[in-house]
Formats: sequence, structure tokens, C-alpha cells
Amino acid sequence: MKPHFCLHRLRTIAYLPVLATSIVGTTCAAQAFDSTADSVRLIPLTTINSSGDGYMADPQPVRLNRANALREVIISGTTHAVLQCSFPVLAECFSSRSLRVTGGSLQSRIAAAGGQITNIQNVDLFQNDRGEWHAAVTIGIHTMAHPKHWTVVAHAHPVGPVSPDTPPTDWAADTLLAGSLTEASNGNYDGKYYEEDGHLHLLYVRGIAPAPALRNEIVLQPMQTETEIASVPASVLLTPGDRDGELNSEWYANTQAKLVEAPYLSRVAGKHLLVYSTGAYLTEGYKTGVAWSDSLMPVGNGRYRKVLLRDAGNVWGQRGRLEVRYLLQSQKPQWPNFVGKQVVGPGVAAALAAPDGQWWLYLNGFAPGDMPEGPDGKVQGSHRRPFGLRLRMNVPSDRRVGEVSDSELANWILPQ
Repeated sequence: MKPHFCLHRLRTIAYLPVLATSIVGTTCAAQAFDSTADSVRLIPLTTINSSGDGYMADPQPVRLNRANALREVIISGTTHAVLQCSFPVLAECFSSRSLRVTGGSLQSRIAAAGGQITNIQNVDLFQNDRGEWHAAVTIGIHTMAHPKHWTVVAHAHPVGPVSPDTPPTDWAADTLLAGSLTEASNGNYDGKYYEEDGHLHLLYVRGIAPAPALRNEIVLQPMQTETEIASVPASVLLTPGDRDGELNSEWYANTQAKLVEAPYLSRVAGKHLLVYSTGAYLTEGYKTGVAWSDSLMPVGNGRYRKVLLRDAGNVWGQRGRLEVRYLLQSQKPQWPNFVGKQVVGPGVAAALAAPDGQWWLYLNGFAPGDMPEGPDGKVQGSHRRPFGLRLRMNVPSDRRVGEVSDSELANWILPQ
């Protein structure tokens, strides 16, 4: 029997652009056996020292040119640092270097529009095949007219001397890529570049419905260059809900919001794998899901296909309805891939293959017992730490996403 990880205290959390709420943690009454959880082994990627170095919020592997990609993994994120580990990946193998990120020339445009920068998050570095370094960053803005901040996605360039073999540590924003400098809007965060077959795209989260019933979608925008958007409109890859309608597991705690976010794209056996997160990000309800597509851009009004499982045990409150079979979750011990004893709120994950062909999942979450609250009663997101997990890929090259059953799709990617 596996006890559910308990969160007793009342916690207040803040969703990045607009949402604030209070959550009451669950009790320890429910117990359930989950055979999959016993075989899942997450490893810490860094050592946490007495100064707090080693934590990393929103870690995402950096796309590297071929020479660097064969040598090491580099991770960047909201914490202004880069983590580096030479292959093979082992527990606590990543070292950390600080990053400095400023509003650069974009800051004067924001000021001219009457705004101020509140924060710079989601610092997702990118190296193209020519060895040039770029970054997509999420910038928080507020104005007198809109004191509650909203976010935009911008390009940033390195400042100072640059080596193709080492990620720069000094960056400045310069070009708006998604969102508005004057109009408050939901979404426009978690931006990152994705390149496939020589074609560049911007992957990010865009709002589709305002609070309190906040909704968003994951989109892929073709790019001409790292700073120039193509005239082709963005394609929607994923939205909340699925073919049976709304999903209870996607509620943002006890609010009316439902979000899908933190996207990361990979190509596996000719298919396209989208790793994403849902739920409230500073709670045990934050989860990692996966969705699949045969084509990078879904055909027509299609979406990437989530991995679903029928809820015969009424775990999510709608007996017999289809729900997401998450790759990792710490919310329901009765549901597959519960890992609450090892990590709380596993999310912002990315699937990446090592040179030896072994697939890894990189993610963040809280170590159980290390979720301190600040003076304002909010859980400190700065205590999220990076973890790694080996994956088992069983993706057939001769089967299409739309023709397989849910149970077969669930076996395409498994925690190892």
C-alpha cells in the first residue's frame, strides 16, 4: 500500500500572468497500490548547497548544434542559470552557472508604451546549426492602466564575446515575438524555438479565454528567422479537454481555470511527441502529460492526441469517462505513474535522446518535505529542483497515431 503525499496547510499560489487562488491540501486518508510507481526511479540532477544553488525552476534542455549535442546536455529555464552535464547523465552530474538577462533595447519600447518590466522568466536558450546562440524569453509587463502584469514572448541576444562551444551568460531582449506591449492579454509565455528539417518555429502558450474560466492553448508559429515571424499563422497543437469534453484532472486547483502549458517537442520514429504540463504548478496537482501527432502541424482542425484511460474507479470524479493517463503525477495514488513519494508536482518536462539512443525525461518538482512557504503564505517556487528519468520508447514506425488504441498509445512512452 502506498500512502498519498500529504499537504496539510492552506497555500496561496499565483499563476504566472493573471490567476491567484488559495488551495487546501488533501489529507492522508486515501491509500492505494500502484505497481508502476515502484519501478519509476527519478534522479536528482544537481546538488543543493547551503546557499540554495542547484534549484532550477522550469528547466528545459537547450537545442544544440550537432557537435555540442553529442557532448553534453545544457538546461536553462526561469532560474537565471544554465546547468551543464557531459554524457553520460548521472545523479547530481549537472554544474550551474549564473545568467544575466535584461530588457535590452525592448525595455525602451516597453517604457515608451507606459509599461515596466516586472520579471523575466522562461529563458530558453537555442543554438542553430551555424553555432549562433539565441534565446526566447517570457517578460512580465504592467502599466498604470493594467497594474496586474501580463506576459509576452521576446527574442534575446547574447551580449559580449560568444563561443559556439559555450552558452553565453549575458543576454538582452530586443524583439517582440508574441503578445502586446500595450494590451493586457492572457498567455504568451513558455516560448522556445523548435527546428525540424531546416524549418524554424516558435512553440509557446497562448490564451483563448480570460479569467476566471481561464483557458489557453499550445501553438507552433513558423518563423523566417529567430527574430522574424513568417506570414503563415500559428497552428494549434493542444487545448484543454479531449474527445469526451472537459477533463477533471486539468482543473487548476479549486478555480475555474484549466491550462495546458510548458510544451516541449521531440521527433520519435517519424512521429511528433509533445510533452506538456497541466494543473496548478505549485501543488501536488501539477502533472506531466504527453500527446502525439503523425505530422508536426495537425491536419485541418486536429490536435495532438492525448494518452487516455477510462476511469473505471471514479478516481477523478466521473466514473467511466476517459481521463489522461499522465506520464508522471503526484496527485492520485490510485492512478498510473504516481510518484508522490519521490517528487511533488512533476512538470515542465522535456524528452530528449542521448547519443547512445537512451531517452531521458528532464523535469522539475519539489522534493517531498521541501516545499517551504514564504511570509506571504505562498509556496516558494524557487525550491523546485531538476530531476531526470530514463524513458522506454516503443514507437512503431509502421503505425499511425490515429489508428492505434488508447492502450497501445500508452505503451509508446513509459517511465523506466
